[in-house]
This record gives sequence, structure tokens and C-alpha cells, in this order.
Amino acid sequence: MEQSKHTHKIKENKYLYVASISMLLYSLLEISDSVAIVLIAFKIIPNLYLEWGVPIIKQLMETQPLSLAPLFWAFTIMRTVSAIGLMKNLLWGFWIGIGSLLLTMILTILFLPIGAFELLGCAIIFILLVMGYCQDKPIIDDAFNENKIKTS
Repeated sequence: MEQSKHTHKIKENKYLYVASISMLLYSLLEISDSVAIVLIAFKIIPNLYLEWGVPIIKQLMETQPLSLAPLFWAFTIMRTVSAIGLMKNLLWGFWIGIGSLLLTMILTILFLPIGAFELLGCAIIFILLVMGYCQDKPIIDDAFNENKIKTS
């Protein structure tokens, strides 16, 4: 009962609600990536990943795709857990999401130019999360100014 009250509140904050839906969709994409890397490793499907990025990663995708599987799985877990936490309006979901998005935005630099699309998607979700968390709170509020006057 108590949890449903929290979950309902996420829908009231449009920024966080859109960010949580986006993170859920992003986690589904990561799940498909995690399954694909295993299927590629066992030569069930061809390697359809584009030939962009760092040469060592391209080489690993061609010769040892399972060596990259833990990286794929880690991002899958982070995004899925974050999406669940965000949907339930839990603060840990927000922070796991922020962390995974920042890490992804840093790592996508290795995959330019195609990484720019993932960078853009992560940046949009990141901005939505921050806007939803901060809402209309001012940077400096009246309490700060009152304390400054009292200490002068």
C-alpha cells in the first residue's frame, strides 16, 4: 500500500516519469545486446555491430565476443535496476541511473562517430533526471539570503 503511494507520485513529475520510461526502454535495448553477444559468440547470428570505434574492441568482437559480455551485462543490470527503482520512485534508482548514464557518456567517446547517437540518448535521459529531481528549486533560496544577513 505504502509503495503504491510512492509509485503514483512518479507520474506526477513528468520529467522523472519520461526519464523512467526512457530508462526502461534503454534497459530493454541493453538486454537485447546482452543476448546478441552470446549468440554472436556461438556463431548463431552474424556480428551485426558496426565497424566503428577502437580497433581492440572491433578485434575482440570478431575473435572473442564473450570477453566483452561482462561489460554488456554490467550495463544491462545497471539500467534495468535503475529503471525499476525509478518506476518505484526510489532514490537509489535515480543515483544508479545517473551513474550508469555518466559512465556511458564517457565510454561512448571511444565509439565515435556512431557513439554520438548513444551519447545523445544518454544526455537526454540525464537532463530529464536532473530536471525532475531539481524541479523548480532555485540555486540560491531565501533561507540562504536570510542567513547571510543574520551573520553580517
